[in-house]
Order: sequence, then C-alpha cells, then structure tokens
Amino acid sequence: MDKFQQSPRRRFRELDSLRGLAAITVVFHHFSRICPPQIVHALDRTPLRLLVAGHQAVILFFVLSGFVLTLPYKKDDRLNYTPFLLKRVCRIYLPYLGALAFAILCDLQFSGHGTADNYWTNWTWSGPVTARLVVQHILFLGNYDWSQFNTAFWSLVYEMRISLIFPFIALAVLRLRSRWIILYAVVLSLSFFPIAMFFSSALPLSNRTAFNTTLTLHYAAFFLIGSLLAKHLDGINRRYAQLSSLQLAAIALVSLALYAFADASSIIQRFSIPADLYDWGAAAGAAMLIIFAMNSRPFHSFLTTPAIHHLGQISYSLYLIHGTILFVLIHTLLGHVQMSRLLPIYLFGTLLVSEIFYRLVERPAMLLGRRLTTPQTAPPHTESSLIATPPA
Repeated sequence: MDKFQQSPRRRFRELDSLRGLAAITVVFHHFSRICPPQIVHALDRTPLRLLVAGHQAVILFFVLSGFVLTLPYKKDDRLNYTPFLLKRVCRIYLPYLGALAFAILCDLQFSGHGTADNYWTNWTWSGPVTARLVVQHILFLGNYDWSQFNTAFWSLVYEMRISLIFPFIALAVLRLRSRWIILYAVVLSLSFFPIAMFFSSALPLSNRTAFNTTLTLHYAAFFLIGSLLAKHLDGINRRYAQLSSLQLAAIALVSLALYAFADASSIIQRFSIPADLYDWGAAAGAAMLIIFAMNSRPFHSFLTTPAIHHLGQISYSLYLIHGTILFVLIHTLLGHVQMSRLLPIYLFGTLLVSEIFYRLVERPAMLLGRRLTTPQTAPPHTESSLIATPPA
C-alpha cells in the first residue's frame, strides 16, 4: 500500500468523494429496508454490510465536518462567528428547506396510494400534513416526528444544533491539550443517556423528547474527534508514512470491520448498554478511512476519479432527495414491480433528481453563502463542501 504525501494547503477533494460514497450507502441502506428478510440477513451478516452502512455514514459525516471545519482555524484562530454561521445556514439549511418543500408536495400527491405491510414505511408519509408539523420542520422546534416527511431529515437537527457552537468547539480543540478534548468527548457521549433519564423524570418531558434532545451531546463528540484529526494532521501523516505495507493493510481491515460491524446486533445483545455508544467503533473506523483517503495513493486515485468526485459534489443533494424518491416508488410501484427492477429505477431517479436539485438549489445556496461572506478575510475555499447529514 503506497504512501501519498500532499501539500497541507491543498483542498482535500478526496474527502468530498468519501462523503459521496458514504451518501450512496445511505441510499442503499434505505432501499434495503423494503427488501425481503433473506436479503437483509445476507447484507447484515457479510462484508456486503459496507454497502448498506447508513447510520455509520452519518457518523462519518459528523467526523468529516469536525475535520474540515477546523482547518481554517489552524491558519486564523479568530472566531469570525457571523460569517461562519451565515455560510452554514446557506450550505445546510436553505437546501434543506428546498428538500422539505419537495417532500411535502410528494407526500400530498402520493401518500394515499397505499404501501406494503412494512413497519419501517409506516414512519414516513403515514400521517396528515398539518401546518403545525410543517412549521416544526421549518424551525426545528418541538418534539415532532422528524421522519414524517423524509426519513433522512433527522440528522440535520443535530447538524444545525452543533453548527451553532462549532467555532467555539474548534478553538477549544486547538488551544487545549488533546487528552482533555478526548476526555470531554467521552464524557459528552456517556452523559447523554443519564441526562435524558434525569430530565424525563424531573421535567414534564417524555423519554423520547429527552432522549432526542440529549443525543446532541453524543453526536457532538464525533465533531470533536474530527477536529482533533485536523489539529494533528501533520503528525498523523508523518506516522502513516512510517508504517509498512503489511501494517497498513492490517489497519485498513480493522478500520473497515469497526466501521461496518461495531453495531452488529450479535455484539450489542451481549451488553446492557445503550446501542448508540457503539457509534464509537464506527467513528474510529471513519477516522481511519479519512486518514487513508488522504495518504493512500490507490485509495486517493480512486476517490479523485471524475465520476466518484462528482458523486461527492452532489452528495448533500443525494442525501436530501433520495428518501423522497424512495417513498414515491413505495407508494406507486412497490408490489407491482419486481424488486430487481425497482432498484435501478430508484437509483436512476435519485441520481437524476439529485443532479437537478444540486444545480437549481444546493449550488446557488452555497454561492449565496460565499457572496455574503466575501468581505471577510477568509478565502472562499476555506470551508469545503463537506457537511454532515446523516441518517439512517
């Protein structure tokens, strides 16, 4: 396995592509939820699990966001909070509003067509479209059903919450000892469950409301891990260059195993701890994938091929749109078209609509964010297109 060194000032195009591959696993993951049980079993119990590692992809998104959003602060440690927030709102929230409008229109048009008897499909487009629910989705307020319009929207709530405080996170990571940052990340992750139980018992909150709110602490820990990667990037790259090909191959296999199988049900059932804590295995594997993407010449070459890189460019649109396309097909074709034919229809429709959405909504919103922050001294490329939005 070759070692690939790069200029520390260059844009990490391969990480855009890595996010694109992660997004496509979310696409496959959600399709697998309507597949026959024997297919799901084969996907879950074999290395094919990498193809449907949807929740793991969300953890990768969070680690990537922590990494790429910290890089500008290594060059200029000024807070610059307002430009950061404007850019994140344009980058994440405005495309989300466009995807929300698209999902609501499709819900109104297709939800009455009936679905197969599948418990997962009953989480989306199963209730009436009300003004209250729409406003809650727009404002991210209240204990509402995040998956009612689009099954992937849930992760954007955490993305926006953490984005509100991320500049402070990045500066803390860069200025404090790394051992303390690791400790803080672990404490955040471990504390979400007991805090949720406390709030649900001490306040008039349901377990679900308390749990969904405090999960923000858990996911913030993975932004910290990504930020630490950025802080120690040069040292990590030097350490990578010292490893032998055999060592790198072993680390790569372990990383993939952690990423894909850390939350395997056979493992979780042996321990009476919250399943979300197994996200740490996925985070460890995700961090190593990021390191390999930047340093392994074969992996880097694959990720920077035009097709894969373009997938990375439209990956946020892909993430936002695919659930709506899937449920349109569920309500119109499922049960009438063979599953082997439904999959290519789903992929073609998702890629086509995502491309259109990227050109008409996401890219203009991103350019708007750049225009609004142009007077600032930071160059327009300091924030990569990498964002976290995950799902599963």
